[in-house]
Amino acid sequence: MDTELIDAYLRRIDAERPERADANALRYLQERHVLAVPFENLFFLLGEPIPYSLDAVRKIVYGRRGGGCFELNSAFAMLLRALGFEVTLLAGCIYRGEKPDSPIGHLALRVETNEPERRSWLVDVGQGSHSRWPLRLDLRTPQQDPHGAYLLKPTHEGDIDVFRDGSPLYRMELKPREIEFGLPIIWWYQTAPDSPFANRLMCVQPRVDGRVTLANRVLTREIDGERIRERIVTEEGLLTALSTWFGIHLDKLPDIPNRSPVAAAVVVGEGRS
Repeated sequence: MDTELIDAYLRRIDAERPERADANALRYLQERHVLAVPFENLFFLLGEPIPYSLDAVRKIVYGRRGGGCFELNSAFAMLLRALGFEVTLLAGCIYRGEKPDSPIGHLALRVETNEPERRSWLVDVGQGSHSRWPLRLDLRTPQQDPHGAYLLKPTHEGDIDVFRDGSPLYRMELKPREIEFGLPIIWWYQTAPDSPFANRLMCVQPRVDGRVTLANRVLTREIDGERIRERIVTEEGLLTALSTWFGIHLDKLPDIPNRSPVAAAVVVGEGRS
């Protein structure tokens, strides 16, 4: 990433360039990213190639789009490295209910900071239920965050289960991965008939005062503890909702399943990738 692209990325997330790559800067950058860039799967439904790494950076910055975990976290990893952070890619699997659904289906980041002291952090900007702030990888007690109470619990295999408010989100390996490991997983997500992204629309945008979720044609706004749910019937209404709540401007809509509001909300859950 050159200086021009770094500066454009920072403008995209409404962030100033930090003076140093320390813990405060990491927290600031993750929060800005989470609040500015939505989790969304429209590329899957539109049949377009799924960008990764530098291509994902360009999609986020110049296309003003969001993405899934492999897009958003691979892009954020590039930004953090360009700003002087030490970043490792981590593979994981999302919980569907009480069990992980597959050996690998999620990408998150391990980031090291040296100020005020050496720390390792779990960083994730590509999972609709994840924390707004980085989580300390060495703590095994609840960590409070604007999005809930998070707990990192070791498994017998040496991995870590991540819980939010007592519910499991995903299981992460701690061994480092190279960037190429994500390419076949993206291909599976885009082509497999049972891919969780292939047959439903998902958009999630955390906000300072809550969260907005679009699940197929059901828009749910959770603001200051109040939940408002509405069903969007028209194409114009969907385009308006994507623009208003997620900053996504499309010329056309993909085919969106016509599920009931309750069913769609249950399927999408919290926007898990």
